[in-house]
Amino acid sequence: MQLRAIATGAILLTFLSSCSSQVAVQTPNQASNQSADGVPAESQGVSIPAPDEEDVQQLLSTKECQGCNLSSADLSSADLQNANLQGADLRGANLSQANLSGANLVQADLRAANLVQANLTQARLTAAQMSWSGNSEGAEGYGRTNLQQADLSGADLITSYIRGADLTEANLTGAFLHAADLSQAILTQANFERADLFGVKMQEADLTEANLSGVVLQGADFSRAILTGADLSSANLFWAKLGEANLSNANLEGTNFAVAILTGATLSGANMQSTYLHAAELSGADLSNATLTKADLSAAILVGANLNGALLQEANVKRATLTGADFTSANLQGANFQGVDLVGANLSQANLEQTDLTEAYITEANLSQAKLRETVLVGARLSNTNLEGANLEEAIADGLPAVAEEQPHQHSQQ
Repeated sequence: MQLRAIATGAILLTFLSSCSSQVAVQTPNQASNQSADGVPAESQGVSIPAPDEEDVQQLLSTKECQGCNLSSADLSSADLQNANLQGADLRGANLSQANLSGANLVQADLRAANLVQANLTQARLTAAQMSWSGNSEGAEGYGRTNLQQADLSGADLITSYIRGADLTEANLTGAFLHAADLSQAILTQANFERADLFGVKMQEADLTEANLSGVVLQGADFSRAILTGADLSSANLFWAKLGEANLSNANLEGTNFAVAILTGATLSGANMQSTYLHAAELSGADLSNATLTKADLSAAILVGANLNGALLQEANVKRATLTGADFTSANLQGANFQGVDLVGANLSQANLEQTDLTEAYITEANLSQAKLRETVLVGARLSNTNLEGANLEEAIADGLPAVAEEQPHQHSQQ
């Protein structure tokens, strides 16, 4: 009996010993890995191995630990400047407030790591893995990599995997993010000034109040992204994808959206002064109360777009397709609408004074109560158009002044 008890005890000790080599992580950064305010990070179900203590000591003493097992290690506030961590396993590691400036983190695995307020200036993170699985509670789920308030200025993040990471208030000034995947990432108030974001993926990312002023975003994918209140002034979004993105109240002054896809996007209240939207796709977009003064919408497609209350003074809308668009109470004074398609559009109570509608298609449109003083309607097609209560004073049609007084509801064809 005594021998049996001893044998049973030995088996139990062996079992416990084998279990100790793996830690079932309930937070993305192990027990000591918390956010800067002490609140535990997001929970997760995946098991992350315990760190190799020899690897940890090697890193701290030599700053050389290429391919090491540092998962779940507590490296908070560690001085790892210029450290070589290429290909290292840092899953769930606590690197909050660590100095990683100039560090080599190429192809490192930083999933669920805590990098709150970490210094990553000039760090090399090419092809680094920081993606959130999107299912933190599942058996294979990883929590979000936490980069809140991290300094990534000048960092190399080319082709890195940052899906779903939390970069709230992160500094990405001058960072290289060419072709990086930031889909579903939290980038609230992040600073991307002078960053390289060519071809970056930002689908469903939250960029509320982010600074993207003057940034090159050519070909970037912002489909369904949240950009409310963001600053994209003078940014280059040529051929970018922003379908169903939310850009309400964003600063888009002087932004280049040429040939960009903005189908179904929300741009209500946005500042779009002098914005370049040549040949952009804006069908079904919400531009209500947006400021488009002196904007270039030439050849743009705005089928069914909502421009209720929008300001388009002196805008260039030449040859644009505006079929079924809503311009109720919009200000189009002095704008160039030559050859536009306004078939079935609603322009009731709109201000079209001195607007050039030469050869425009305005059939079956609603111009009731519209202001058409000194409006140029030479060659315009107005069949089945509602002009009830419209002010046509000194309007020009086919080179001749139109009837000056307001006219009752009529069908006019020229």
